[in-house]
Amino acid sequence: MKIIYYSPHPTHDIVTEVGYATHQRETIHALQKLGVEVIPVIMGGTTLEEVPYKEGKAIEQNGLKGFIKKILPRFIWVSIKDFMLMRYDVKAGMKLEKAILEHQPDLIYERSEYLQDSGIKPAKRHGIKYFLEVNAPFVQEMREMEGWSFWLWLGHKKEKHKYQSADKIFVVSTVLKDFLVQRYQIDSTKILVSPNKINKEEFLEKANESPAISLNFDNPNWPIIGFVGSILPHHYVDVLIDAFAIIRKQETQANLLIVGGGSLLDKLKLKAKDLGISDYILFTNKVPHKQIPAIINSMDICVMPGSNWYGSPIKIFEYGILGKVVIAPDNGPIRDVMEHEQDGLLIDKDARILADAITKLINNPELSKTLGDNFRNKIIADYTWEKAGEIILDAFNKK
Repeated sequence: MKIIYYSPHPTHDIVTEVGYATHQRETIHALQKLGVEVIPVIMGGTTLEEVPYKEGKAIEQNGLKGFIKKILPRFIWVSIKDFMLMRYDVKAGMKLEKAILEHQPDLIYERSEYLQDSGIKPAKRHGIKYFLEVNAPFVQEMREMEGWSFWLWLGHKKEKHKYQSADKIFVVSTVLKDFLVQRYQIDSTKILVSPNKINKEEFLEKANESPAISLNFDNPNWPIIGFVGSILPHHYVDVLIDAFAIIRKQETQANLLIVGGGSLLDKLKLKAKDLGISDYILFTNKVPHKQIPAIINSMDICVMPGSNWYGSPIKIFEYGILGKVVIAPDNGPIRDVMEHEQDGLLIDKDARILADAITKLINNPELSKTLGDNFRNKIIADYTWEKAGEIILDAFNKK
């Protein structure tokens, strides 16, 4: 069997240590392990030499382009970017067409992207099954991240056309499925929910290494409460800081480890200082992903205070595969994979509630172990990348 894995975005590669690259790379490897010949048509690059964004760091904008961006209203700049993305999609479609003629695939599996619909026509023209992977409500997401664009209306039109044309659609959460059905009038029976996964073997192997960072707490024998991820608003790390201040005020013995960088990191450091808890917190800033397993392994309780309403956070699977007890937000994507007080604790984004959950686990190590073991067993059974490949092939083989 031959599958073209198609990713039309000009910067979304499969080699750097960022989420989209990991997702694409692991899906391809999973299919290959199942005996499928995968032809990657990845416009963002399949080697570091091809990647315009090395290790997830954007190239500095300078010269005329940087000057124009500064003087133009944001609406105009975003609209120009969107127009250039659509122009690039034509080039991507031509590359896909060439790959189809050369390899004669049985299936085109496309990672869907905002304003890009170049996979549909070649697939239909050649009578090839067309599967679409959808990881976000793209138009809404781009509006929130980038601001308004003249092309948002066309974005909705392209999304509807893609979804209605696809033979199967894979989404990362039930709430995202429901959104697509309602917003774009899609047949719900062709949408499959497939949350994110983890590379179990690779993660466990790296977890046994010594942490590359120094975990020098003044009280090294106290339990370590940990967070790993980008320090961005929708992760609500500020709520974790407030919760930790509450438990320290109660004189609960605990340290807090915050791993990651982001726009709010400096504000969080100041917040910790103002709350008088800096001596019990270690901020690492961003660290290479290869070091994350060993760092998580040093934690006792792993927390994800918040996430967006539609995405399936890989972080909880990284916590869980190491048998760590997880505290996570009580939202739709998390409920797809975890059950409250069975696999972990699911809570509202409230500092007092989070503080109570942390205290409960510190005072009950047996409960922590049971919840951690339960979630780890569930991940091994249902949330490895091999399982993702099986889901794709099962969908292809069903008439």
